[in-house]
Amino acid sequence: MKAATIGPEFGNDHLKIVERDMPSIGNEDVLIHVEKGGLNPVDYNLINGRLIYNISPLPHVPGTEIIGTAVTSGRLINKGDQVIIYNRVFDGTCDKCITNREHLCANGGIWGVITDGGYQEYVSVPEKNLFKMEDYLDEDVGASLPVAGLTAYHALKRAGARSGESILVYGASGNTGMFIVQFAKIMGLHVYGVSRNEWIRSFGCDEVFYRKSVPQDLTADIVVNSLGSEFWEEASRHLSVSGRLVTFGIQTGKDASFDISKVYSRETAIVGSTGGTRKDLHEIISIARDHQLRIKKFREYPLTELKQALSDFQKGHEGRILINMNR
Repeated sequence: MKAATIGPEFGNDHLKIVERDMPSIGNEDVLIHVEKGGLNPVDYNLINGRLIYNISPLPHVPGTEIIGTAVTSGRLINKGDQVIIYNRVFDGTCDKCITNREHLCANGGIWGVITDGGYQEYVSVPEKNLFKMEDYLDEDVGASLPVAGLTAYHALKRAGARSGESILVYGASGNTGMFIVQFAKIMGLHVYGVSRNEWIRSFGCDEVFYRKSVPQDLTADIVVNSLGSEFWEEASRHLSVSGRLVTFGIQTGKDASFDISKVYSRETAIVGSTGGTRKDLHEIISIARDHQLRIKKFREYPLTELKQALSDFQKGHEGRILINMNR
């Protein structure tokens, strides 16, 4: 079968498309024919050697956001079912797992980082990581839920988002941004977006600002900065009293400073968020039954053009980049 591999040397130039043996199937596993995957910062950074996580094995197959079709059956998943892969490795026994926080498993990590991922024709996945793709889910949306959708939804839950509040989203038209905008609107928040792309209005933004045009006196109950240190200071300035600053990305850097006195005197909170739980993913799939979730797609690439997809990802693009294994 065809697979994309990277390592022990990293960088786009060292990415290879190779022939590999079919994966072995464990007792609790289901064999999945991979159909489509998203390209995310975690995949881009892994391939370019910029991840803060340990990568295993080497050479490594990237790809953390995947849908496919079951080739074998499990207890609940039947052969032929189209499935979404929940992308966390977890043992189910640590204190985090038994309190329904399996995404923080002490002995786990990100599927596709501490294990081979889905940029290959077939993967063997524990059945506990599989969710059925419901008929009402668009394939492009389904392929965007395991990372972009789940990260966005969990971040809003971590921030305690409530109807009637306001939210300011930096990178509103990005992978996670377009989902944060949609979920926030569904939850009843007033949504401000920071983006150069006006099309994000149609996703639920009440107002859209270019980065330098955000009114100085604008404040929000929740400010989302998934872009890192370059945006830290200005994002903090727009936080209301008792507001929550949410962070889950370091695309522009991981080092930042802040005025401690403003945190305690205004009773603001800095909220870290990463990934999400299986319960979160189940809730997102249920939400999609009543609310049409959507994405803007930039382009879909075959696996053989993954290098070009990575190059376009680096240059900047409007919408999601997807990898189609059937092309």
